[in-house]
Amino acid sequence: MKVRKWWVPILLKSLFVLLFLETSTAQQLEIVMNPGVERAREKFMERKLDHPYFRGWRIVVGITRDRRELDLMEREFRRKFPERKSQWVFSDPFFRLLTGQFYSRWDAIPCLMEVRREFPGAFEMNTDIPYEDFLK
Repeated sequence: MKVRKWWVPILLKSLFVLLFLETSTAQQLEIVMNPGVERAREKFMERKLDHPYFRGWRIVVGITRDRRELDLMEREFRRKFPERKSQWVFSDPFFRLLTGQFYSRWDAIPCLMEVRREFPGAFEMNTDIPYEDFLK
């Protein structure tokens, strides 16, 4: 004696209707933000307007007065560390080749040790870093 399961066809039809015919309900999305999170975001944006920089740490690969020497240093750095971004800044009368953006000195140490293997004169520097650089 065979028992027919009457609920299987109904279940399959219901699933079909839910998945393929009722797509309009999935097109509306409402985001409800916690008031505490919203206050923290507003406070951050106000602080960012007053202080557009974050006090952080960068690695100074090298310092020179000669622009051509800086270009050579930058090319060598990019050849040895292609995955790392570098940037040079001019602070009269010196050019500095910088890499990395770190929140704390301890975060910068592993990068510094790696860079020092190829550039023994590299050191960490406490500096103002734009918030946008941390978000990249």
